[in-house]
Amino acid sequence: MNGSAYFLVGPTASGKSAVAQHIAERGGQLIISADSMNLYKGMDIGTAKPSSDAREKVDHAGIDLAEPTDKFSVANYLDAVKPAFESGREIIVSGGTGLYVKCLTEGFDDVPPENTELRAELEALDFQSLEKRAKEEASALYSQLTEDDRQNPRRLIRILEKSCGAGILACPAQVGSPRHEKNWNSKRKPTLVGLHVEREVLHKRIEQRVEEMYTAGLLEESRALIDLDLSQTALQAIGYAEAFAVLRNEATIEEAKGKTVIRTRQFAKRQMTWFRNQLNVEWIDTAGFETLERLAESVSNVWGKHGPTPVQF
Repeated sequence: MNGSAYFLVGPTASGKSAVAQHIAERGGQLIISADSMNLYKGMDIGTAKPSSDAREKVDHAGIDLAEPTDKFSVANYLDAVKPAFESGREIIVSGGTGLYVKCLTEGFDDVPPENTELRAELEALDFQSLEKRAKEEASALYSQLTEDDRQNPRRLIRILEKSCGAGILACPAQVGSPRHEKNWNSKRKPTLVGLHVEREVLHKRIEQRVEEMYTAGLLEESRALIDLDLSQTALQAIGYAEAFAVLRNEATIEEAKGKTVIRTRQFAKRQMTWFRNQLNVEWIDTAGFETLERLAESVSNVWGKHGPTPVQF
């Protein structure tokens, strides 16, 4: 299938959504979210999903695709957004889930179904045993992990699954077989546009966003989710796990806010590591722009220089 889009990436709270919205309101583009949390229905506040007002002004795709109790893979995401690329509309893809962006721009091979026996076997291991297996059986993928991820059992389990060709969110370069890695990584990487925010500024934005989430009713939204049999991804969503702790009287609101800020900062750092290692991004330093209009104009100019990026299905 032929199709293309203008891509805008960056860490959480970098202002991607606002820039994409500003441009689309004036140019009539369709915005496709590349955010793995925006796809869950009923999880709006904690995922900074586009507001109802924003969706009235601009058509959006890639959001509200699944119930929070559903498992949802990259393959499911690609199937869901494919009709948007067939619409003939000019498209902006905006989001921070690098895996979605990479699969859209560099292609995706069919992934075998999840190996439930392997998952059960890995989850039964203690951390030391899991770490040892990851180093021995998925050494290439292990070497690409950040220090934080190397301490995360879930990350270790995932790379072991991917090395066996059974990844839940696997793309070719992550499956672990030499054939897949060669095919994916040998492709010419298109130039995408990204927003860079200075560390201290980004941290302040994250703190402000967390405060706004609680003011907007995150606890009330979480109360409607807490008794559901949430998927593992939804259950660990930043902001919701902490809100659930408050509702269970396991943490105070201030403790939950603090932990959410820390987890979001760590997440933003991992996002930037991914973008720099896996994608070819021309970064725009947001510090040089006093208004959203000027920043959006700069993004549009860089898009115009490179042209739209072909998508791969």
